[in-house]
Amino acid sequence: MSLRALRKRYSGFSAGLRLAPSVDDLCRLLERLGFEKRVQGSHHLFRKSGVEEKINLQRAGANPRGHTEGEAWFEAMIKYEVIIYWSAEDEAFVADVPELPGCSAHGGTQESALSNAQDAIRLWVDTAKEFGDPIPEPKGRRLILA
Repeated sequence: MSLRALRKRYSGFSAGLRLAPSVDDLCRLLERLGFEKRVQGSHHLFRKSGVEEKINLQRAGANPRGHTEGEAWFEAMIKYEVIIYWSAEDEAFVADVPELPGCSAHGGTQESALSNAQDAIRLWVDTAKEFGDPIPEPKGRRLILA
């Protein structure tokens, strides 16, 4: 189940107030569902055998750590396609990385969403390496649109 699906399932409205689980609640839920957890800086990373997406939770307002890898890694990282759009539901810009299942980020501006997406890409790849999962080569642009 993707983070979006979890958010939809465990979010609701009551007396006009939006109720949503905390990051700690989501972490506990994912661990109970059998996801493996790894913490890197302010990111809580989850994966589970049989689930293609990797889940990356970060508290609102947390600062992602900067790029520590070399220039060659940064060049490869930015070659993944990033699609940025406004989400009225989240009240933020969302940056999706379609070549990396479950890899997305958000921000108050398009620039911050892209910056956060670049951090999410790095974390996605780092997590895949740590767990021995395959890492797709960046294609850069979609060849087929549905």
